[in-house]
Amino acid sequence: MNKIIYWNYALWIFLYSIVFLTLGVSFGKILDNIMPKLDKNKSKIVILMEVYLQIGLISVITYILREIVHYIFNITFSIEKKPDKFAVLILSPTLFSQQSELIKKINYIWNS
Repeated sequence: MNKIIYWNYALWIFLYSIVFLTLGVSFGKILDNIMPKLDKNKSKIVILMEVYLQIGLISVITYILREIVHYIFNITFSIEKKPDKFAVLILSPTLFSQQSELIKKINYIWNS
């Protein structure tokens, strides 16, 4: 009979998720602090470019953190599968959730 749930694999997904949550919140806060704040005196095109830059940085940071965490886990532990491909679903939303200025910019551009 085939297994439906692999508990060992689920444990690795759980552990990766905790690491990704911690890193996502931390890097999200840092990114929010270093990116320009919403300035309604700027043109909407400039603000939109800032949004694009910030979204791009979130994507690149997500990719880099996933690769680094997976590399560290793989050289430290014997992991047969790739739990990072499921756990990384936590990373981008936590990065995004910490960026109040980005959310303000998006709302300003699309709601006004």
